[in-house]
Amino acid sequence: MRMLAFAVRPCLAALLLLASIVPVAEAQLCFGPDNLVGPCCTQVPVNLPSPIPTPPPLPALGICWTACSPTTTPAQLTFTTIGQNQCGQFGGGLIVDDGAGTLLMRGTLTLDYTRTWAETNFAGDVLQCWRFMAKIDFFPSTPGAPCPVPQGGEPSMFYYGYFDLVLNCNTGANEWAIVLFHSCDKFIHHPLASGIPGPFHPQDAYALVAPVTAANPFVPVVLPPIAGPVTGGAMRRAGVPGTVLCFTEENIPAGAAQLGIIGQACACPLSTTLPLQYAAQPFTGQTACGSSGVTIQTPTPFPWLHLITASIGNWTGGGPGTPYPGPEAAWVNEGFFFNNDGCTGIPFIEVMYGAMTGGGFPVIPDNLRPWQTSRMLDLASNYSRSTGITPPFVGRVNQTSRLIYVNF
Repeated sequence: MRMLAFAVRPCLAALLLLASIVPVAEAQLCFGPDNLVGPCCTQVPVNLPSPIPTPPPLPALGICWTACSPTTTPAQLTFTTIGQNQCGQFGGGLIVDDGAGTLLMRGTLTLDYTRTWAETNFAGDVLQCWRFMAKIDFFPSTPGAPCPVPQGGEPSMFYYGYFDLVLNCNTGANEWAIVLFHSCDKFIHHPLASGIPGPFHPQDAYALVAPVTAANPFVPVVLPPIAGPVTGGAMRRAGVPGTVLCFTEENIPAGAAQLGIIGQACACPLSTTLPLQYAAQPFTGQTACGSSGVTIQTPTPFPWLHLITASIGNWTGGGPGTPYPGPEAAWVNEGFFFNNDGCTGIPFIEVMYGAMTGGGFPVIPDNLRPWQTSRMLDLASNYSRSTGITPPFVGRVNQTSRLIYVNF
């Protein structure tokens, strides 16, 4: 018995030492990992909250840019139940009012899941965060309603951006954040590219940001976009329609992707006079599974110069009472891509929309995705063709086929 006790002590000591030196991502992700880190080209069930907890009415800021100069107005976002459409994709109703009871817009929000990570807020609480790419066709509820409703009279209004769900691992409470953007005619209503062409608002762009509170205000300001070599990331095919199966992510090793920057300008109208809200950013990336993606400079008369990034602004809160997402900066992105699927060998032309964020709360190291940082770019396709590549390419919500998400 004495010999057995002597043998157990070193084993116990070794286990304690191992626990002290190995990062434990699963302990930080209090809900758990998403089950999408695995072998190439594999279909698996996803581990996500379902249904997504419905946010309470969120105090929001409507932002309207004319020639890239912003004005703001209060708004409120009210969500209906967010249910699951297919693996990794969710949907639910979204109503916008002016915060005083006047309905402005309504539509059905489509949310495509990209990744999960953990942060620590300023009070020391651990947060598990899930990011979804968001897109919606809004319909006006009140004719002639003011900002943030586009004033051109188009029958529907395509907004895109991102939606974050957060679980506080210490308190069990949920938080949310959302940014949605509707660009000027040059992109959304292009006469040759759009399903809703027309001269609706050639100099104007619109956004909704929530939550915006006294504890974490939002300021619309032009910020230089994130650029440089990618520390890591992934590409992934979207879930299989009609099934509960997702595809595992295809790892992008550090240095295997790059986001450049050609320059900044005001795109609506094209001008190099401040403020320079838009930027052109070439992207190229390669996964360990053989997939690749590269942005396209579309030929004249199309206006997309690689990935078009528009600055939205940043939250400015600080201190222990600051709600999610903390002092985070936000941009939105859109562009044409030539993507090759390494699992099937099939190339695609795709129009991708998404968002870029930087700052916010510190990100906790993750041994499942060690490349995660607070500087993120997430994209989802809204048009995907391997043959028969014809317009309309933009203007409405379409099926999602591919996801790209990277860190810097």
